[in-house]
Amino acid sequence: MSINRAQAIPEEVERQRVLARQRSATRKATLTPEQAEQQRTVARERSASRRASLTTHEIERQRALTRE
Repeated sequence: MSINRAQAIPEEVERQRVLARQRSATRKATLTPEQAEQQRTVARERSASRRASLTTHEIERQRALTRE
């Protein structure tokens, strides 16, 4: 029983990810062009803030991951 449960957990996690992606895609599809642009702007600002707070080591790690 515990083996089946252990296997079911990753499957459930993946199922939840798929559902979340579908919800997100549905929500984005209903946005007006203005709302979509606003969402992109907010995402860019959030990314810029996150990148600005990275240490040199974290920056190098991100670059290495991007190259792969």
